[in-house]
Amino acid sequence: MSRVDGGNRPSLPPKRSEFERSERSDATRDGKPGAAQGRTPANANVRSFQGRSDFEPSRPAPARPTPPQTPAVKAPPSPAEAESIAQADMELGLLAEFPDADAQSGIASAMLHAHSDAPASQNRIVERLKQDGRLETLFGEVFREDNPYVEQPHKNAIVRALDTALSRGTVTGDDLRAFSRGTYAQEWQQIGAALGDARK
Repeated sequence: MSRVDGGNRPSLPPKRSEFERSERSDATRDGKPGAAQGRTPANANVRSFQGRSDFEPSRPAPARPTPPQTPAVKAPPSPAEAESIAQADMELGLLAEFPDADAQSGIASAMLHAHSDAPASQNRIVERLKQDGRLETLFGEVFREDNPYVEQPHKNAIVRALDTALSRGTVTGDDLRAFSRGTYAQEWQQIGAALGDARK
């Protein structure tokens, strides 16, 4: 009779005594084959089942989700920038003393004009006005016809500050589109046109 494995194994396993057979069957019934006695397998090549036979095609490894991208860490401002940002924060406190929207818009645009050589503090002003929900109203008021508190340099300062804020991500194109459909739609359309000219 021919053997499937080609006869690589010894023809007959060595006979075990009756005592060894009964001891082995007891250990198997307990679910601990040989482990309780501290025995190791007779053949060092015997391994426990790893979940896939050698004849099964290899399975593709499960795709791992891509970890979320963390935004780049911003470099801390230089001492001069930190000082101008602190100055801008202090000046923003003045807006609360003027309840009139015309006056507030004039002050905000004048502040941006005063900080025209300091993009970090200009960006800080825009950022704070956006957080407070006053950016749309105040900048819209600056571009409103017949606002007595606003001069052309103030309008130019707003355009420059928005350009900086766009490049730094403080204000997005979606923000500008939303503002151009809001209460000050006409004014924000002018701002958008001026921004487009400034970016050419």
